[in-house]
Amino acid sequence: MGDDSQVTAEQRERSGRREQNKAENRTALLKAARAVFAEMGYGAASVRDIVRRTDLASGTFYNYFKDKDEIFEAVVGELTGELLKRHKNGRARATTAEAFFRGHYAVYFEFIVEDAELLALARKNFTAIRTLLDKPDVRALALALNEDIRAAIAAGVLPHVDIGYLAAAMSGIAFEISVIMVGRDPVDPAAAADFATRLMMGGLDRLPRR
Repeated sequence: MGDDSQVTAEQRERSGRREQNKAENRTALLKAARAVFAEMGYGAASVRDIVRRTDLASGTFYNYFKDKDEIFEAVVGELTGELLKRHKNGRARATTAEAFFRGHYAVYFEFIVEDAELLALARKNFTAIRTLLDKPDVRALALALNEDIRAAIAAGVLPHVDIGYLAAAMSGIAFEISVIMVGRDPVDPAAAADFATRLMMGGLDRLPRR
């Protein structure tokens, strides 16, 4: 009986170590990929470039990701998850329309520029990121925005306008302004958020009600 429990404990420990190693390997690959995409851009980067940044054997990559596309999608998906968390503390808590828009844009623009690697990633990969906008991880951002707009309308924070159109307009403005913003020197996320917020507020009263 004692031997069986010892074997089970050892098996559990080995299994736990394996899972930990797998998680660490995946994290190392994602970290390396983020750095490579930031430096070289999606088009120029290769799987070999990514693996070289780790201590892993080249074949190990394919235990975790099918190809460069899949790891790029995973890198963007991780960033999307972080953005989703931040939006919950921004626009979702707004009590006025202006605060709703400012919360949305400020979170997005400040997130992009908060560290040099992320800013470089944005600068070099906008075209590749565009191709992911309908992928589940990135699509989650649009779904969350739709829900936040619906809740803001129900709470009287926003007028009863077309939710789908408003969400699309807000997302488009955020993405396209960010493309211009990251190309400027100095990069000014506060000015970008202020411009986008004023643009939305200036047009809000003229939108048709539902």
